[in-house]
Amino acid sequence: MKNNRRTFLKLLTQSTFGLTFFPTTLYAMNDQTSYVDNLGIQLWTLRNEIEKDPLGTLTKVKDFGYKQLEGMGLPQVQSLQPIASEVGLSITSSFFQWTYLTENWSLAKQKGIQKIENVDTFEHLVEMAHRLGLTHLTFGYIFEEERGVENYKKWADALNKAGELCNEAGIILSYHHHGFEFQKENNTSIFEILTHRLESDLVKFELDTFWLEIAGLNATEVLQSLNGRVSTLHLKDLRSKDEVYFNDQIVPHDFFVPVGKGVIDFPILLEEAKRQNIKSCFVEQDYSEDTYLSIKESMEGLKKMELR
Repeated sequence: MKNNRRTFLKLLTQSTFGLTFFPTTLYAMNDQTSYVDNLGIQLWTLRNEIEKDPLGTLTKVKDFGYKQLEGMGLPQVQSLQPIASEVGLSITSSFFQWTYLTENWSLAKQKGIQKIENVDTFEHLVEMAHRLGLTHLTFGYIFEEERGVENYKKWADALNKAGELCNEAGIILSYHHHGFEFQKENNTSIFEILTHRLESDLVKFELDTFWLEIAGLNATEVLQSLNGRVSTLHLKDLRSKDEVYFNDQIVPHDFFVPVGKGVIDFPILLEEAKRQNIKSCFVEQDYSEDTYLSIKESMEGLKKMELR
């Protein structure tokens, strides 16, 4: 069954049907002068607004100048695709429920998380992502009980295997970090485990500027160190570097500010991203008093930094 399913995935990517569903927006940067021209937004930023008014929310996103969306999960992508298409936004990237990789469904169920209907395995998930026209799948978060250096040795190996399946379907698999991956444990860190064990041709990184900087790192330097291994960026600004946090659950909400309103040097970061030919960036702000104002200000801030 596994070999048949892999053959099916390969046939999808080679067929006319499969090719027509691969969006081109992520690959347009070669002819552009700025990431602003193709800027995306991670829908976690708009989680409350989307739930109340999907059409109104995506219309405002489009009006502010955003071109694409990164989903919080495949069911959300599936439900929003018709609306996004109607307003002129593409959805090419999405997070997925990490339990499809860790397979710890007993823990997930304790936390109220179930499998997607008719999607029982990671292979099924990749098939669904392909049908939705996604070019990127991103491992976005993990339960605290599943963390730690020793666990991540297993997860890195699982990610490599998952990356093989994604490659066969023409999808890029990436790991999105937070702050906990940088905390030292027995003279190493989860992020070091990932950089050493992940196969660079199978799994990329989606770097998040906020979580890098609040963990005491420099986002541009990390990007440089991962040269060629970064698929996408989350552009997220930080109010202050005075404190270091590894636990994302205790970061004060007012540390999240619109891009250009904080202390991160985005012009130099984006120059490096352009040098590495990274195709896409997604604005994200986890918390704000006025979500629409914050994403509008982030767009305005990035336009002021426009690369020429």
